[in-house]
Amino acid sequence: MENNPGRNDYLAILTIPIFFTQSSGQGSSPDAETPLFYCVRSPAKLLLHTYAPLLCLLLGCRPPAPSTPSQLEDANRWSIGVIQAPHPLAQSRLSLTGNPTFSRRDVVGLPASFTADPFLVQDESRWHLFFEFFNTDSNKGEIGVAESSDLRHWRFIGPALVEPYHLSYPFVFKHHGNYYMIPESRQAHEVRLYRATSYPTQWSFERTLLRGDFADSSLVFFKGRWWLFSCKSPYDLHIFYASRLTGPWKPHQLNPIYKGDRSRARPGGRPVVINNRLYRFVQNNIGGYGKHVQGEAVDTLTPSSFHERVMSPNPLLGPHGDGWARNGMHHFAPWQAVDGTWAIAIDGSGDDLKGE
Repeated sequence: MENNPGRNDYLAILTIPIFFTQSSGQGSSPDAETPLFYCVRSPAKLLLHTYAPLLCLLLGCRPPAPSTPSQLEDANRWSIGVIQAPHPLAQSRLSLTGNPTFSRRDVVGLPASFTADPFLVQDESRWHLFFEFFNTDSNKGEIGVAESSDLRHWRFIGPALVEPYHLSYPFVFKHHGNYYMIPESRQAHEVRLYRATSYPTQWSFERTLLRGDFADSSLVFFKGRWWLFSCKSPYDLHIFYASRLTGPWKPHQLNPIYKGDRSRARPGGRPVVINNRLYRFVQNNIGGYGKHVQGEAVDTLTPSSFHERVMSPNPLLGPHGDGWARNGMHHFAPWQAVDGTWAIAIDGSGDDLKGE
């Protein structure tokens, strides 16, 4: 998730009681707002919360207790889930039961306000979960890592990568026996490649792959080339390709592939190649940031051509229930296990105190 302090800042001053709303910068998106004390988002709610106590007093009833700041924040926090399935495209068999499996409360010893953008990696019999957590002490996103043997019970190991600027979307992968990570580092105005020197907690900067303000860069090796899908603000999809991981990286001839397209320009997880077909997962932000995830089947991908189509069902994931993902979902990152089955890291926005 991105950190754009100040983009949506505004102040609403009302008569008794007084409310404030401002952009917190804590993993905020162009469409996200976080209550400072209390947030009223519509005239109807304004009238309700302002005059309900007085009306109840006149009618002799007891007004409802006001929500506390912590209750309001809990209703809009990102947390992480894991789906286990025989196939990542078997949507009818994807179950969200038992989620979330990892949240801010599991980041032991560090003040995390949310967890998001998860990526799974299996190393022999161990699973590692890499994710963004927002550190309220440093006021920026940092990359954490947790460990599990069963994908249900996770132990937070500690920070995996911390920089002076905001980090998110830790795209971790293995190549020629080494583990690499491409986190979102848009505040550094670069797409940066890191290599694990002591997996999974120590990483060293390897090189800059691209320069520019790119978000959620997602990598895949397909038909003899490396391909990098990345979103440039506001919602422009750019594709780059290279014969080697370290580059040089060349821009696709049709860049930007999509311009100002909120429905499919921003990557939302790990692309996969199945039976020589490429599938990628994207955020559909129509109606607000982080609402849905949809799948895209890529029919054509060359340095000069590109065509994809939306997979069915659409959306793949979205708001559901009244708990941890009631406001939206924006991530889908599959990893094939050694036994041939799949584990998929997802995230959701809602009340992270309530699971499935």
